[in-house]
Amino acid sequence: MPVKSLACTECHMIIEVQVGNLGWWLKSNNELKAKNKKALAILAFATANGRDPDEKERKAWEKENKDDIERVKASEPRCSRCPDAQLSADWQGLTILLEPNRSQVAQTLGIDTPGNYALKVRHQ
Repeated sequence: MPVKSLACTECHMIIEVQVGNLGWWLKSNNELKAKNKKALAILAFATANGRDPDEKERKAWEKENKDDIERVKASEPRCSRCPDAQLSADWQGLTILLEPNRSQVAQTLGIDTPGNYALKVRHQ
């Protein structure tokens, strides 16, 4: 699944956000998820009946349960360290800090937690 890298405007931590089609799910059973409606109908039918449906059964199940099928919505991305901060796609430079207490870059940026960080972040 494609991802987009955003940077926190406060702590500069890089956050990977999934983009594109996140799939489909059943409102009545949020454990059942699939990449498209057809696959979800097959999975739900098989779960309930112990076998895969034929094409006619799948279409009937899909029609009968159309109000229970919903597209997966991406949650609003947030920085784990600064949940109220904005995220920006306009960032430059990447540093990976494994031991921030031993890093000059971490000391300069005021970072004390290991992770991936942008060196420069613009507010959008």
